[in-house]
Amino acid sequence: MEKRPKKTHTHTLRWATSCLRLALLVILLLPGLVATGYMPRHYQIIELTPPAEAQTIERPRSRELVKIFSIIEANRPDIMERKAWELAEVILTESSKYKLDPILILAVIDVESKFQFGAISPAGARGIMQIMPATGKFLVKSVRELAKEIKADQFTPEHLDNPVVNIKLGTYYLHDLRKSFRNLNEALTAYNVGPTELRIRMENQIEYTDEYANAVLAAHQRFKKIRPPTF
Repeated sequence: MEKRPKKTHTHTLRWATSCLRLALLVILLLPGLVATGYMPRHYQIIELTPPAEAQTIERPRSRELVKIFSIIEANRPDIMERKAWELAEVILTESSKYKLDPILILAVIDVESKFQFGAISPAGARGIMQIMPATGKFLVKSVRELAKEIKADQFTPEHLDNPVVNIKLGTYYLHDLRKSFRNLNEALTAYNVGPTELRIRMENQIEYTDEYANAVLAAHQRFKKIRPPTF
């Protein structure tokens, strides 16, 4: 019987060498393909989206902020929780900026509008802190953050229906009145009747009432006694 020649490893070695060269070529070219934005479909890298929990981590809220939120929510249970937190943060930020007690701002809001965003008085004062349109147009130039967004010649009474705008203007206004009159009771009275009217009465020794100031301070004391909830 004729003997068959034994198989060699030549073909196997050639095949392994070719595969090795191809692998090396892919390794060398892959970074360049990624950089240029071209990659064959089977080499595309899938970016993993982090879990939703990692994307929505909330910063800790201070007890003062939680208390402000709880007062807003108690008086306006009909608004969304997100909106109540937004208003709480605005009140805390603006009152801190002007060194006012945020609970005092809440007290003014309570007396002026009972936390109603679209309230309009018979005299024409508007919004959550009841600001006259002419006063709002004058004040918007002094509140730097708002002046970038709302030009004085573009200001309309409807801007005061936005509670964030209204709170920023009202808090600045109360701060300015306190600085001018150097007395909280007089500043609150001026907020109610107008600073010009109050000065005329004071200069001419015309009697004026503290009824409004007393109402705000009473609301302030009532809110102060509220304990912030725990979340």
